[in-house]
Amino acid sequence: MLNKFKNLFQPQRNQATTSDEFVEEEFQLQTQTYYLRRLTAASLDDLLMIERDVYAGQTPWDRLVFLNEINKRYKHLYVGLYDANATLIGFVGAWFSETELHITNIAVLNAWQNLGLGRRLMQLMIDQAKQRGCQQVTLETRITNEPAKHLYHQLGFVDRKIRKNYYALDNEDAISMCLLLAD
Repeated sequence: MLNKFKNLFQPQRNQATTSDEFVEEEFQLQTQTYYLRRLTAASLDDLLMIERDVYAGQTPWDRLVFLNEINKRYKHLYVGLYDANATLIGFVGAWFSETELHITNIAVLNAWQNLGLGRRLMQLMIDQAKQRGCQQVTLETRITNEPAKHLYHQLGFVDRKIRKNYYALDNEDAISMCLLLAD
């Protein structure tokens, strides 16, 4: 049991086809330059600040959960979205298996929303899934999050099922969504 607990907090070893293969990307959107970089433990305060901004002062994921996810470099990928001033303005995280990439968390600061940045983060993960030969991309979102559902539907995701009381903070239901990838 102790070994299992210790493994939660230790970075996992690099193995073939791990998420360590991600390299920094630069892209232009509406004349602005942005950067996509792998997140590290040094980003924890910024991640929590983004969550407080997006979730009205709440942090659905605490420091320990983020640290655990970021440190699991094998089969986990957490990418930060940075502006030209190297300020973290958004992020996306996922884990993947041989057949599936599951998006665990995505957020963009309120001041930076509706610019296409969330779409860019989603497309990054869809591209990562295709590169790894995954057959599908899955996620859950709040049943009341109409902007997110709209974006996901535009990207080709379909509704699968309702997950009752999925969110611990307020017991809100989630909708499970799936994007099937072509061979």
